[in-house]
Amino acid sequence: MRESLKNSNCVVLEVLTPRGSNLQAFLEYAEEAWKTGIDAFTVTDMPMGKVRMAPWAVSHMLVESGKEVLMHFTRNTRNMIRIQSDLLGCHALGIKNLLLLSGDDPSHGDYPTSSVVNDININDLIRLTKLMNEGKDLNGKTLDGKTDFFVGGAVNPLSEHDMERAKEKIKSGADFLVTQPLFDVGVAERVKETLNSKLLASVVFFENARQMRAFSSVPGIEIPKELFEASEKGDEYLKEKSFEVVLEFVEKTKGILDGFYIVAIVRDLEKIKKVVEVVKG
Repeated sequence: MRESLKNSNCVVLEVLTPRGSNLQAFLEYAEEAWKTGIDAFTVTDMPMGKVRMAPWAVSHMLVESGKEVLMHFTRNTRNMIRIQSDLLGCHALGIKNLLLLSGDDPSHGDYPTSSVVNDININDLIRLTKLMNEGKDLNGKTLDGKTDFFVGGAVNPLSEHDMERAKEKIKSGADFLVTQPLFDVGVAERVKETLNSKLLASVVFFENARQMRAFSSVPGIEIPKELFEASEKGDEYLKEKSFEVVLEFVEKTKGILDGFYIVAIVRDLEKIKKVVEVVKG
């Protein structure tokens, strides 16, 4: 993944960890998805505050089977001690590529009264991984051994406030950034020029109008008008049209951006393979 990001032709595929102890379906899907030519699986960390298997467990299994992983690591359910302990544990398990996030608000998830932990902000979390790479913790104490973390942060290109926060993440040491799902080539060009960082654009294509409406309600995501118009012709038409729109976006921006992050709702392996072929062709 690091090499493909360096060469600006990286494709990663987001996967959700199992909502239970049964790993069979997940591992079978991962085996088939890996054949599409993606550079890494990006493994989520309890999105939407929903209880799922710990990302480090699944990530370790993927790494052990010879696959690359970009693991989400969230801060808002861990205190300062646990954060540093978990980072060391991840490194020991071979998980070295991390997407560092604040985490979704648990009040919207399975346990609305769960505590939110704010022992550390996102910039200090980024700095912590860089200090660990030098063999130190956040207090400057020497660790027994250095880590080799490669870390990224998230950015919402449609928010000026978040764009400023992204600049701080870069100053703190982020190696790359991942955007919210994009459809607009002009926005992609502006973000790349403004941030001057390695940049993965999230892309998503829809199975049906229900999925599209759900995404359209998420702050920072602007669905093109033509897809709303396509949804009026039925889910099958929308399915093909949304893929066409995304593929055109990828074609036009692959020489501008450094790669693409395919969102987890996309499970059509032939379409995933086509994205990979366009990016790397």
